[in-house]
Amino acid sequence: MPTWLVHGFRWPRPLIRIHIILQNLDDAAAEWLMAPATSAALTKNFHKLHPEMMANLLSLRFIEQYDPDDLTTKSQPYAYVCDQVHEVKLGVDVDELRGKGVANDAWSALADLRDKIAPGEKVAWFVVVNGDVERWAPPTVALLEGSSTASQVSPVSRRGSIPEEGEEDNDSDETKRQAKRFKRWFRGGKAKRSKRQERRILTFTLRAAY
Repeated sequence: MPTWLVHGFRWPRPLIRIHIILQNLDDAAAEWLMAPATSAALTKNFHKLHPEMMANLLSLRFIEQYDPDDLTTKSQPYAYVCDQVHEVKLGVDVDELRGKGVANDAWSALADLRDKIAPGEKVAWFVVVNGDVERWAPPTVALLEGSSTASQVSPVSRRGSIPEEGEEDNDSDETKRQAKRFKRWFRGGKAKRSKRQERRILTFTLRAAY
C-alpha cells in the first residue's frame, strides 16, 4: 500500500470537475487524476494557462488517496497537487525529507497555482495513503466518443471494479447524458452563453458533485 509524504495543496473535487468542464478537457477524468491520460491532459492545460508558474514546477504531480475497503465512498473529496512526492518506506526520517526544503521559486509558483484553481487551500506537507494506485478510472468524454486516447485510461483495478456478467452499469447512461450536455454547452467555447445559462451549468455540476 503506497504511502507518500507530499508537499502541495488539496484540490477539492467539485473545483476539479468545474475546471475540466470549463477547459473542455475531454481526456481528463475528474474522479481519478492519477490516470495517465488525465495527468497528461491537466499538465498540458496548466502549461497553456500558466506557463510562468509551470516553468518552476517541473515535478508537478497529481496524487490521490484511496481506501479500497471503503465501498461507500464514490470518490474522495479532494486530490493533491504536489511539487514534491516522497514514498514513505520503513524507518523514513520525515524531518530529513522536510529539511531539504522547497526552492523559493517553486513554493511561490505552487502558491500562485493554488490561488488560481483552489483558493483558500493550504500549501503544506501531507501524508497520503493509496491502497490501489491502478484503480478503475471513470470514462472520459473522449472515451465515450471512441477517441483513440481511450487506451490511455488507467487499467481496471484487480480488486473487482468490473461489473459481473449480466450486471448493468447503472451510471453508464447518466454519464453519457452528462457528457453530451457538457459537450453541447462547452464545445470550443464558440456558442455564446447567457449569465443565467452559466449559472445553470455550474449549479448542475455542483449538484453532480454531491
